[in-house]
Amino acid sequence: MEHWRLAYLGTRRIPRDLSEFELATFFTFSAKERVLINARRGPLYRLALALHIGFVRMSGTTLDAYQYVPQILWSHLGRHLGIEPPDLGTLRTLYETRERTLFDHQALAYRALGFVPMAEHQRRYVVRWLKERLSGRPNRADLMQELKRWLYEHRVLIQRDRALKPLLVQAARDVETALGASLLQAFGEAALDRWGSLLAQPHGSFASLQQWLWSVPLRNSTHQMNELFRKIDRLVELNVHLDWPAECNEAAVRHFARRCANRKPSVSRRIQQETRRLEVACFMRYALCTTTDQLLSMLGRWIRKAINEASSRVAATRPDLRAQIRDLATAVKTIATDADFTRDEMVEQLCALADAALKQDTPSRTSQMRAQLVAKRRMARAMLAKLLSLPFEAQTTHPVIESLALLRELYAGKSNELPADTPIHLGKAWQCMIESEDRSQALLAFEWATLFALRVALRNGSVFVAHSFEFRSQATLLIPDDEWQAKRNHYYGHLELPQDPKDYLAPVIEHLDAGLRRLREAVASGEVRVDDAVHIGPLSAQPHDAALEALRRAILERQPDGQLPRIILEIDSAVRFSWVLLGREPRSRGELLMVYAAVLAHGTSMSAADFARMVPELSASAIRQMMNRIADERMLRQAADAVLEFMHRHPIAQHWGRADLASSDMMSLETTRTVWQARADPRRRTASIGVYTHVRDRWGIFYDQPIVLNERQAGVAIEGVIRQNSTDDVTLLAVDTHGYTDFSMGLARALGFDLCPRLAHLRDRRLHVPVGHVISDELEAVVDRDVKPEVIEAVWDEFVRVAASVQSGRCTAVQALTRFGSAARGQPLYEGGVQLGQLFRSIFLIDYFTVPAFRGELQHALNRGEAVHNVQRAIHQGKIPVELTRHRHSMIAVSSALTLLTNAVMAWNTLHMQSALDTIGQPGNQAVPTHLLRSIAPTSLEGINLRGTFDFPIADYAERLMPGLNSSIPFPSKRTGSS
Repeated sequence: MEHWRLAYLGTRRIPRDLSEFELATFFTFSAKERVLINARRGPLYRLALALHIGFVRMSGTTLDAYQYVPQILWSHLGRHLGIEPPDLGTLRTLYETRERTLFDHQALAYRALGFVPMAEHQRRYVVRWLKERLSGRPNRADLMQELKRWLYEHRVLIQRDRALKPLLVQAARDVETALGASLLQAFGEAALDRWGSLLAQPHGSFASLQQWLWSVPLRNSTHQMNELFRKIDRLVELNVHLDWPAECNEAAVRHFARRCANRKPSVSRRIQQETRRLEVACFMRYALCTTTDQLLSMLGRWIRKAINEASSRVAATRPDLRAQIRDLATAVKTIATDADFTRDEMVEQLCALADAALKQDTPSRTSQMRAQLVAKRRMARAMLAKLLSLPFEAQTTHPVIESLALLRELYAGKSNELPADTPIHLGKAWQCMIESEDRSQALLAFEWATLFALRVALRNGSVFVAHSFEFRSQATLLIPDDEWQAKRNHYYGHLELPQDPKDYLAPVIEHLDAGLRRLREAVASGEVRVDDAVHIGPLSAQPHDAALEALRRAILERQPDGQLPRIILEIDSAVRFSWVLLGREPRSRGELLMVYAAVLAHGTSMSAADFARMVPELSASAIRQMMNRIADERMLRQAADAVLEFMHRHPIAQHWGRADLASSDMMSLETTRTVWQARADPRRRTASIGVYTHVRDRWGIFYDQPIVLNERQAGVAIEGVIRQNSTDDVTLLAVDTHGYTDFSMGLARALGFDLCPRLAHLRDRRLHVPVGHVISDELEAVVDRDVKPEVIEAVWDEFVRVAASVQSGRCTAVQALTRFGSAARGQPLYEGGVQLGQLFRSIFLIDYFTVPAFRGELQHALNRGEAVHNVQRAIHQGKIPVELTRHRHSMIAVSSALTLLTNAVMAWNTLHMQSALDTIGQPGNQAVPTHLLRSIAPTSLEGINLRGTFDFPIADYAERLMPGLNSSIPFPSKRTGSS
């Protein structure tokens, strides 16, 4: 179901000013429905039945006789049915003495559309379904809307909210009771009550233990890491680390922990005891898991920083190779030009110079870096002494676990030497130093080798910590073995993949061969040049088109000036995204204002206090409460999707590009240096956090997520395609070099779409074919025969299991590529996935080399992403408020709110561009060349004021936004800017 239709579900009244699109969608009837309508006796009854059918189609419920019917709807029905529309405000006069006829018409209407009233067995099923939904997403704030959607899609009449709320309450109570019982069994009443009392007590400089545990690091430093170690020690002391019941999953922990954190401990003590225990336990678990995640993430940064510092010191002490070569050349020239030397003397002198140069045995840069690290005696040992308190685990025998156990024994015995017979191997790079005769130096090298190996093992999941969200084991990310064996056919069928890898690889290799033949023909014709790499000519610039400029000017000059508040109101009146965010119709002007304030406080650089000063009738505390309420990525994303669907409903959008093509890229938002997840933007040299957006070729953002800068983006690129909720599937996703790896190309293809990277380096442009493959001489220099089909076949089932786990939501694409990406180098699954990805990369590159139109489309799609980023930067000027950068859920809200505002601005442009185009294309005017519309974007900011004092003229749009509000707000008879 399209997101814009959610606002109508369960409504009991007809909107006063239905748009032409809404009239055509809900109150246009099929031939079968026309037969049913025409069977009524009189014209008024035919109109009434048509009205009932259209209302059930719109809302999923029946229409009462006492509700207002706008005249525009009577006129539409009259034209559609060929009947003179009546001058009636309601159906009361028609049914006043014929109440039975009203019931008959209601029944005929919902039966014609396949609806039935809710039966008792359906009621019981709905409660079970709600429990399942709450187990994976305990937040019930937006579950009412989802329940109405479920009822509509299953053709069950939607009852009034007061009848549906008991179902939600019952399901939520049952879920919370079951979770509370499992926690009581695991920890006992005494422990849970003790945790609750401790959270309210002061801790150090913090007002309460709860505030201390909820705080995040200020920066990446050993001081902050020590603070995290103290948090973990305190939580372990309270036995929070003991076996956590599996019934209380990560989603439940995050939800109830946030509910506890958003409330003062003194207030929490006044709530019901069972609920309090559940929230406190989840808060303690969340604090332990997130603190562990933060610590291990900072550990990786600490090791990386140590490596960089060692590299800098080595670079400062290494001899200048250019100077050495220059000195050698000067000496050779001096000898060669010295006339006093005989030939034999010259040869002797030159040989002496050569021998002296050959005797210089300069160690490699990496070995010198390792020596620099070992020279820091206390650095690694102090860190390891702290890390040994963490319960690292592995599913099988692992050298990191063995080395940590050995170090624990050595530190306990205060030994400074590594035993000579240590059988643990931590990599070839360190082995020479570990085997040295100086056992003290060997222990120092062993410590650093352990840290390096631990860093890699944590990334690939072979070593994990049980009380962690991000550093879980590989097994917990995949579909369990027993379930996979039982449902393999289902998962393979859902992915549309054959179970025999040979059946999958054969057409892939055939496609590759066809591409190679096409590339050879392009080389022969001179379109592509091949030497040690593939060279293609630049895309030709588009010539100046006077007709395009004239059309663009004609469309944009008819566009009115816009103020951001009025833009928001105009789009909300058409889409009602505020209803999506609240889960219902706004109950007052103040509540609607708070929704807008919360969106703007998340999506712009203004804080809640800034907005409260701008709008005196709102307080900063009330805005923050609303920010916490709507800070749910699902609600904000649904609102943004509803705006995107409204934008794409306009005919002009069909001319902008392909429906199955999209691009994704990252933009950075500036913040302060005291944010521990902030990284330096390579271009602007400022502390920033990334926002990764997916943009359709027809404009509009359909997915977004915050990320850390300077990390690979392939996982988030895939995640956006498979988690987006729009109706059009993406089959091609254009990304830059950072959004691609070979493994990700294979995974993306298994999930049903192609990654299309714009590669930055010539070395990435080599083609890979199976071993022993026949290649023409023209392409020999750019082809590597290194793909082994047997390697892919050996891991095929496990590779499909990873893809199925990502698609089913068992894990995210980011987690999958972190665990099974480059950190898993050397593992069979990684090697097989890389080789499969190399085949798909070769097929893509051949198309990129030989099809200029394809190359131009990808470049065009990436350029559209950059244009959308310009709109985002215009909306979000300045730094992200610090309070929104501390936790991931608040950063997700920032990203989604910015997407909502960006889509709203582009939708407003689209609305007025379509209006201008309709005026230009009226009869009597010259026909509009539709192919030119592709080059006219809805990203123009000329005439739009995104700053200044915000004034929301809600009264102009109250009929659409708050149709059920009984207030003194005047409803103008005609409103400008309606859709």
